[in-house]
Amino acid sequence: MEKVNKIKSNKTKSPRKRIKTYSLSIDPCEFYISEANPATENKKPFTIYYDNPEHSIRLLNGDCIEVLNHARENSVDMIFADPPYFLSNGGITCHAGKMVSVNKGKWDKSRGVEENHKFTLEWLKACQRVLKPNGTIWVSGTTHIIYSVGFAMQELGAVSV
Repeated sequence: MEKVNKIKSNKTKSPRKRIKTYSLSIDPCEFYISEANPATENKKPFTIYYDNPEHSIRLLNGDCIEVLNHARENSVDMIFADPPYFLSNGGITCHAGKMVSVNKGKWDKSRGVEENHKFTLEWLKACQRVLKPNGTIWVSGTTHIIYSVGFAMQELGAVSV
């Protein structure tokens, strides 16, 4: 990865001046801006799931809001989102002849219609901030969540095709 420049930031919390160095890459796949701090340098909010620099493709795995908060504005061509459907409710279902739990984890547990919609707006705003003007977002979902996604997109002024 080619490093372009170093940006110095003066942050004062005490009489001593504290200097932080940030590094920014021009690599189209590298949108993450990291603080050049040995203690935190390797603590990115994501893992790289797939990387193909030749075609400028990088798939990241992590909490979407944390990852997107570290991305440059207007830096992403496409986002594929598979948000929680909020179906984990302590129930069971029959799968392949066996009774299995429908619980996927705490992240999939409904917090009520209004809170679920607030979450949907939050991650879509984060997506909207990083998408290039001609970027696209693909969202998968079920009837449990997709209408909230569509309404949130309308609230944010997104164009659906």
